[in-house]
Amino acid sequence: MTETQTYFEPADPVSWARMVDKVLKGAPLDSLTRHDEDNLPTDAFYPVREDVAARGPLLPSVPSKRVTHGWDICQPMAEGSRNADILDALASGATALTLAGAMAEGIAGLLDQVVLSAITLGFEAPDDPQALYTAVLRCAAEGEIAPDKLTIDLGIDPFAARAPADSLVSGCALASKAISRAAHHHYVMRLDGWTRHNQGLTAAQELGFILAGIAEILRAGAARGIDPAQMAGRVSARVALPPDTFAGIIKCRALRVLWDGILSTCGVDAAARPPLRLQGYGGLRMMTVLDSEVNMLRTTTALLGGAIGGADSLAGFGHDVLTGESPAAARLVRMTQAMMIAESQLSTSLDPVAGAPFLETRTDALAAAGWTAFQEIEREGGLCAALANGMIAAQADSAAEHRETALRCGKADLVGVTLQPRAETVPVALSAFDTVRRPAAPVEQLRQAAAAKAPRILLLRGDDDGAAGAERTVRRWLQIAGLQALSLPGADGAAIATARPDCVFLCGDVGTEITDALDPGVTILTAAELAAADDKITLLGSLLLQGDDG
Repeated sequence: MTETQTYFEPADPVSWARMVDKVLKGAPLDSLTRHDEDNLPTDAFYPVREDVAARGPLLPSVPSKRVTHGWDICQPMAEGSRNADILDALASGATALTLAGAMAEGIAGLLDQVVLSAITLGFEAPDDPQALYTAVLRCAAEGEIAPDKLTIDLGIDPFAARAPADSLVSGCALASKAISRAAHHHYVMRLDGWTRHNQGLTAAQELGFILAGIAEILRAGAARGIDPAQMAGRVSARVALPPDTFAGIIKCRALRVLWDGILSTCGVDAAARPPLRLQGYGGLRMMTVLDSEVNMLRTTTALLGGAIGGADSLAGFGHDVLTGESPAAARLVRMTQAMMIAESQLSTSLDPVAGAPFLETRTDALAAAGWTAFQEIEREGGLCAALANGMIAAQADSAAEHRETALRCGKADLVGVTLQPRAETVPVALSAFDTVRRPAAPVEQLRQAAAAKAPRILLLRGDDDGAAGAERTVRRWLQIAGLQALSLPGADGAAIATARPDCVFLCGDVGTEITDALDPGVTILTAAELAAADDKITLLGSLLLQGDDG
């Protein structure tokens, strides 16, 4: 008998339902249901499902490697990185690299002393992938490493904003060369949902985007006589991992379901379907410069979702990435993953959530929503057409606006941003992240403006029962904005005149004689007006216009 069985009676759905009914006091069970931004429900109870047993676990691309060595701990290397930076990353946890700005003529020096057969070597949208691929194979040959011993991801993204017009054509040509070498782990093109996530797409839209990209690539390959199964084997996908661990788990699993679905639709038999190489990158839109240490927690829970969800490669970013990632912060992310593998043993179980009704049902719901999003793109004529006519950009903008609106009106919270905000100097995020639609950005800008201005804000509290609560509401939002306020309980007209406020918040009934004593140029707001405002961030920002230069 286990320890839990010693202290707790066996539970069953009926007993759980009785407990919940008691707590709800007559309210319906679906009152506990919550919906995400794709309007997919998370219910309180999930019945046992017998149908998922036939599907079996959703496996990573190389299950044996996963169990023995874990997933690839990937370190994205910024453009301009040196050989010393690469060696340092590999010596402190990294087992995979993604190199930005790598050129064929300099790759040998960049990879000096790197054992290419021991790592996964990836690239970020190289300018000349053909020359780079040839140069890497030359480096391997000089080290007496056979091509089939290499794992390479060239990272050609035919659907990137600045991708050359012939990316699909050149990608298919390179795929043919990789196929002819019979090197199964040479991936040529990458479907990048992570970038689109950072621009605003929801989880279902991100999966739909990836699936539509796969369809375009398979069509392009078929037009050049490449078998769909062989073409699919040269494709990898990158998804964004959100701070919600469960959301990350189901996103990874749902993409594997969709991968099987689209290959099945293309007539590829189950036995001939190549596994999907799935990369999970910590999302950037969850990051903030406010109380940036909390980004460590966001990144850890994001990576945990990818680890349990079965991603083949994981990458995260240091908590200070928005202001310039430090080597120590990047190392911490790598070592966090190493601890997940070595100490927490998260890689020793393949698809550990398989069969769990909660996660299986949510996986299927997200996969269905992702398929619907894919069909919407196909109705536009495919992904290339949807990108050209602005459909994808419009989806991203709409979802980002909805996300920011929820934060602005107080329906959503972020730790360190709207929850428990810390009084601190707010740094400015690097311009490289301007295209990332971060919900925290409007609050950051408000805090920066507050530091440059010094409006004199006065709180006047009445004697009625709701005055104390009203004052707490006002002070909470002023703290979020980085604004200070002086409270004058029971103040008279003379005291107010001495304070010379730019703005006055009325918390409860303060009496008309007080408001009559205010200067006509003073902005007067009530706590009720602030609480009811649809955009509290903009409302508080307008107060800064009342202040003098700080």
